[in-house]
Amino acid sequence: MTQISKFPLRKEIEERIYEVFLESIGMVRSRGEVTSLLEDLLSPTEKTMLAKRISIAFLLAKKYDQRTISKTLKVGLETVSKVSRSMRSGKGGYRMVAGNIMRNEKLNEFVQKIDDFINDVFPPKGRDWRKWRKDRWEEKKRNQKAF
Repeated sequence: MTQISKFPLRKEIEERIYEVFLESIGMVRSRGEVTSLLEDLLSPTEKTMLAKRISIAFLLAKKYDQRTISKTLKVGLETVSKVSRSMRSGKGGYRMVAGNIMRNEKLNEFVQKIDDFINDVFPPKGRDWRKWRKDRWEEKKRNQKAF
């Protein structure tokens, strides 16, 4: 369980360490850097907890029912409710992240639809079409996201 000292910091020290923390997060640019930072910064339990909260926000943005989210992600209804409240009246962090994920997902779906259309109109020459279509279908199933 996460703990902090019972001895409070001076206000200017607390503000400075928070400033350094925010600057550190802002400096991370690539997925690899994010992974390295989070591996060093968080315990496995903390990573899972934060990932579930982001997933809850994403599913709420996609209009999933709170009970369904609770059962799917194995979290309590209170956790789902807290994230929901934060999305409604918080600073907008959850909404921003969930919206960005949804936009990226929609863009990827759009590009995939264009690719599928082109491949259907212009299938590869000199190949067994039946096997080619079966392979494409299996690849789509493998790449399908859980939610």
